[in-house]
Amino acid sequence: MDTVHATMAQRGVLAALLLATTVSVGTPVSQVMPAAAPAYRQAGRIAVIELHGAIDRVSATSFQRRLDRALRNGAEAIVVELDTPGGELMATLNICHALKARAPANTVAWVRPQAFSAGTIIALACREIVLAPDASFGDSAPVSPLGPIPLAERAKLEAPILAEVIDSARRRHLDENLVQAFVSVGVSLWLVEHVEDGRYAFVTAEEYRAGFGEDPPEIFTPVVPAGERDAGVSPLFSFFPSPPGSGPPADEEIAFLQTRPPSRATLTTADRGAWQLLRQVTASDRLLSLKPDEAIFYGLATTLIADEQALRGWFGATDMQRLRRTWSESLVRFLISWPVRGVLIAFFLIGIFLEIAAPGSSVFGVAAVAALMVLLGAPLVAGMAQWWDILLVLVGVALIGTELFVLPGLGVLGIAGVLCLFAGLVGTFITDDIFTPQGQSDLVTGVLTTFTGIFIAGVGIWFVVRNMQSIPLFGRIVLTADIDTPVGPPARRDHVRPQPGDRGVSRTDLRPSGRVEFDGRIVDATAMGSYIEVDTPVRVVRAGLSVRVEEIEP
Repeated sequence: MDTVHATMAQRGVLAALLLATTVSVGTPVSQVMPAAAPAYRQAGRIAVIELHGAIDRVSATSFQRRLDRALRNGAEAIVVELDTPGGELMATLNICHALKARAPANTVAWVRPQAFSAGTIIALACREIVLAPDASFGDSAPVSPLGPIPLAERAKLEAPILAEVIDSARRRHLDENLVQAFVSVGVSLWLVEHVEDGRYAFVTAEEYRAGFGEDPPEIFTPVVPAGERDAGVSPLFSFFPSPPGSGPPADEEIAFLQTRPPSRATLTTADRGAWQLLRQVTASDRLLSLKPDEAIFYGLATTLIADEQALRGWFGATDMQRLRRTWSESLVRFLISWPVRGVLIAFFLIGIFLEIAAPGSSVFGVAAVAALMVLLGAPLVAGMAQWWDILLVLVGVALIGTELFVLPGLGVLGIAGVLCLFAGLVGTFITDDIFTPQGQSDLVTGVLTTFTGIFIAGVGIWFVVRNMQSIPLFGRIVLTADIDTPVGPPARRDHVRPQPGDRGVSRTDLRPSGRVEFDGRIVDATAMGSYIEVDTPVRVVRAGLSVRVEEIEP
């Protein structure tokens, strides 16, 4: 026995000397792979993709771009750093699909510090979840800003979410009931343990009655007792069936398949006496939301990771690349926000009005075109606008232009153009089926934003018309070059409005707006019907917020 011990000691010393020699001579210390990471998790190069803020179409597009970049750079593991309150359903499902279909098997969600709603669904799509010390996640039920969702609509909206989280649970060998409690209100769960083999299960009230022959007790406590995990309680479910560190899992355990069987069988009357109750996990009047102790105890999360250094060590990584959203993606997100789009609509309408009032200056026309390009281009880049949205807006602008410059006074083309323009602008806000709560919410946002932009434009146009001469910029640009200086005493221009029936002479072309002289006073006026050329006798038809005139037939 002593000889055996001596031999083992000699081998240990020799191995240590060889390792020290290798590190000092052949490999820099910073590149030595830490031995703590199990084989299935080890990755020399990892990429951290940030998902911060609300999840939307921009987030999904950006995530896929950064995932492609990570794969081109040879990343062996993908870490999704989550700090989000939630987001759009379709964008969330697109990110989950990318994680399961295109990312390497070694994907980890790092909740830092919160991942609610869409963030939880994305986290479950990863192979493992790790948490910052103050992390929290859960509460993934669909909501609508329009108010409570009817039961039928809620069931329809929950269906793709439940399908996604159940698929994730089956891939990770988690109890499906547990992940459904993130999504569906009215789910009560109890944690039970098999008395012989120590298996755990999260059972519903129906399963409890079948397996125990009685109603489940209401003993819900929302927090796992402090120190229970520290006392040596292991997570209820490991990520793989084999214990971590026991060797790489079989290929079929980490392969991303579209369909997997349930992780366990449902409790029946044949199971009575085989299970014992541990605690109630969640009550029917709330959604499941977890802090680190609970998440690790229930097997949803693996461990706590506080910083990037700990993350490197957990993977045994020698290289880590952090992939953030680009400035252009941040700019697109800013430009598609409803306040900015409302302002752009107002700028577009004001620019069109001023270009008509000041033909030939081009300044306001260029500004209107620029506002329209940003208004349509940003949603198009973000994947929100469809081709018919853009087409409707362009057709609307063309019809309005025809009404103003080609067939003035017809009316039908102008009304059709306004309707097309309005429908196209609202359409750029809608990202989902119009009959879903998300689509209806987008519709309401689009209508309110468009009306807000129109209202702002109306106020702006009124202000410009009333103060055109007192604003230096407009005084230099708008029509001043078109007004002939009359011979004799300078014309008076004051704010006294002519009355209906008063006669005057146009001093500029009215297309449809321009200037008219009444007894030596120059006032702003708008033509009724067709355009009026310069030096044409006119008569006041209406005098209110603006002066409306018509040509006097000879």
